[in-house]
Amino acid sequence: MAGRRMSLRDGEWLSCEQVRVVGPLTGVTAPMIRETLIALHRQHPNHPSVCRMDREARRWVPVSTAEYAYLMDSDVSVLVWPEPGTAESVAVAAARAAVEQRTGERTGIEPHEVATAETLREALTSRGLGDRPLRVLVCGEFVGIRMSHAIGDARVFNTLVAEIFGAGAAGRPPRLAFPRPTRLPLARASLRFFGRDPRRVVTLLKTPRPVLEEPPADEPRRAWQPDVSATYIRSEPGTLSALRTWRDTHQPGVSAAAVLFAAARAAFEECGLQPGDPGMMILVDARRYLPKGATVDGNFAPAQYVIPSDTLDPRAIHEVMSATIAAGRPLSSLALRDLYALRARFSPTSPPAQVRVKPSPQLTITHIGRLDGYYSELPWACPPEYRMMLSAPTPGGPEAVTVTFAEMDGELHLNVTFHRSTFEEKAMRRIGELICADPVALVEAHRPR
Repeated sequence: MAGRRMSLRDGEWLSCEQVRVVGPLTGVTAPMIRETLIALHRQHPNHPSVCRMDREARRWVPVSTAEYAYLMDSDVSVLVWPEPGTAESVAVAAARAAVEQRTGERTGIEPHEVATAETLREALTSRGLGDRPLRVLVCGEFVGIRMSHAIGDARVFNTLVAEIFGAGAAGRPPRLAFPRPTRLPLARASLRFFGRDPRRVVTLLKTPRPVLEEPPADEPRRAWQPDVSATYIRSEPGTLSALRTWRDTHQPGVSAAAVLFAAARAAFEECGLQPGDPGMMILVDARRYLPKGATVDGNFAPAQYVIPSDTLDPRAIHEVMSATIAAGRPLSSLALRDLYALRARFSPTSPPAQVRVKPSPQLTITHIGRLDGYYSELPWACPPEYRMMLSAPTPGGPEAVTVTFAEMDGELHLNVTFHRSTFEEKAMRRIGELICADPVALVEAHRPR
């Protein structure tokens, strides 16, 4: 089967992958997920999530029902952790037994649950996909998925993951995230936005497009290779509500995301990891330019490099993002990315083999929104305040650090993804702890007086 060609945008994401781990859940097993994916393949055999990936030709290649069922034996598996008979195994078993025997309400997230979730995430980040679009691992009450970014952006990823994990548990057939995606979404969005008011084209042309400058080539460097790692922190109950209360009083009209972005930048500086550039990369979902109800099954959230007048001031971040969106820059970025992707196919670049001896974080910050609608129906094994959701998107380069914010059940789930071959894990975890402990205090300490 020849398959179908990936779009230029989706093909550009082949080098990046997304990892998600959720739990603790009840009754989500590897056989159940295998059957869910086989059912999805039976209903939609040409969907990217159930095809093979021809990376060189950048094509989705369908497989037969028999071959797909065979592939599921390796694509969906159980992670045995800890190894039976080890001291760690005994300790974890004792911790689980203590939880089962305990009466009354839980008092917090159990340490053995954190260890299980983080082990699962590490196992997924260390396993390549090859020609497969996704792989799933189950460990205890946690389930994780590694998916090629070529399938889609965070909107697609969140919807698809929740469906794969939840359909089998609910005893129903799986549904596609976007069964009828909009055709030619970029052209439609551009015509709708710029066609309604042609003056917006002039505004776009006049809006400065800052460029992330490369570090000086003569700086000392050392050998480097990718080694993706991540750290996960969950805020205490009430953190987000306190942030919004403070925002309403001191920064009315500013988005909660802008407050979190400012807190993230402040945390890096407090930990002695001053970002090496004056701005930050922020992902923007360009679906906002489409009519209500229109969908995009793929990548439609370009990264926007913005330089606020003050990266520690939520209002400055909010204003520069509002101006970027109002000018339609995300749409022009998608068009430019298509052009770059076309050029890159004929002039491929080699992956970096060196990093600066004194690296500085290149920040990409994203707020993927409130995920209750995606994950609320999963068979959770604990109350909302103890649910965990770990993520690990591939960082964009040796010095890239991705800070991902998500809200679920009214609380903040923070993931910091980086290369441990570049930065120390302890420092990155400290940054996450500072942000989640009190983002308002970080902003207050640095905001203009």
